[in-house]
Amino acid sequence: MIMKTSRISLYLLFALFVFFSCKSYQSNDIAISNNESEKPFSYFKVYRGNTHSHTLLTWTHGEHRSKGINDLSQPTEFHPDWNVPANVNWRDYNSIFVDPSGYTNRQGLPDNHFELAIANGYDFYAITDHSQEPNFQPVSIDNKGWQAISKAVEKYKRPGFVPLVGFEFSRNTNENGGNGHINVLNSSTYINADHGQRGPAPAWPDANWSIPQFYNWVKTTAKPYKNSGYVVVGFNHPSAQQYDDWNNIDAEIAEKICTFEIHTNYNKNRWDAYIRALNKGWRVSPIGVHDNHGYSAILNKQLPPPTFVLAPELTTEAITKALHERRTFASWNEGVEVRYSVNGQFMGSVLSKPDVFNFHIEIITPDSKENEQVKKIQIVRNKPDGEGVTIVADQSFEGNRSRIVWDKEIKDTSAKYFFLQIFHENDIDNTGNYKPNGSTISAPVWTGR
Repeated sequence: MIMKTSRISLYLLFALFVFFSCKSYQSNDIAISNNESEKPFSYFKVYRGNTHSHTLLTWTHGEHRSKGINDLSQPTEFHPDWNVPANVNWRDYNSIFVDPSGYTNRQGLPDNHFELAIANGYDFYAITDHSQEPNFQPVSIDNKGWQAISKAVEKYKRPGFVPLVGFEFSRNTNENGGNGHINVLNSSTYINADHGQRGPAPAWPDANWSIPQFYNWVKTTAKPYKNSGYVVVGFNHPSAQQYDDWNNIDAEIAEKICTFEIHTNYNKNRWDAYIRALNKGWRVSPIGVHDNHGYSAILNKQLPPPTFVLAPELTTEAITKALHERRTFASWNEGVEVRYSVNGQFMGSVLSKPDVFNFHIEIITPDSKENEQVKKIQIVRNKPDGEGVTIVADQSFEGNRSRIVWDKEIKDTSAKYFFLQIFHENDIDNTGNYKPNGSTISAPVWTGR
């Protein structure tokens, strides 16, 4: 009897051990499956869109004007080639809210921009008018301009296209924290640098909100539109020492601000500004944008959608999460796809101070575009002195290959970040030399140091 009881007890103990082991295993498995940074490469698709645009709500300048306005009391006339709907007055910004179908060329309302983006193959498109413009005063979620964007977002949201509400915070004076423009996407409300929300509004366009005040708003107040997805904040067309030379930084705001416009309309590379921002501690990933103030960039087949995002699906939640988590790359090549991981963590991740970094890199280019084929990849890190970057690994690739796979181990005890600069066939000049920095730049992986 004693023997039988002992056996039953052992069986029960074994069963309990197996049960709790399975529960623990299942819990860990669920945690891993929900952590997108550890997903396989096939989980992430490349979506292409534009995260910086201006509609007619940016009243003072754009393709609808002969030239920009510096004084609201003395507006300039509309561009002579613009087909202006009846009763729209170049002196009266309140006159522009008419049937969008009347805006047939050059510039129009949010509806027009979303319609053109859909027709021209954009996966997502954000409207980011300057929030200091007269159409957005007074600052309120019930403001007519803000409502025009919000209603258009709801109207054009559909499978295969993600419209995003946004605004551009434009600080145009160096006082109290420096100058610079910053985009906010998928926000439930807006603020602006020129009028603010505290006390009487100064005469337009005198500045009021400083960049440090804006950072505080991002940290304490900003909430996602319709409580869906993430608020996405990014530095716009920066020069090397803007934003008070990248100061006023703390860990919380460095987590919130996630993108950096490294090129506009496929023009110059803002490499020096990007490296300085990284070395100052900003955790930002590179993107390209249009920053269009009208229809021309959307309609120009030589300027395909410039913002590349890696996400599992095309929804507001997935696209804004991908931007927030720095799953981006910037390229001057239309068809390239970049994916890489370090120690199993996907690009954009923050590691836990390892000393060994195992890179797995996969890059795909279209079979039809031999000039985009990858010829060289460099892995770079910050220089120890905090100025610039240094190359820690360099690999060339011969032949005609539309898919490149490279695995590389790097041992390093002091790097703060790594990222890839990628050189394509079209980066080689007539003398056989590569142009500086290549034409594709990946999001970094930060080491946690």
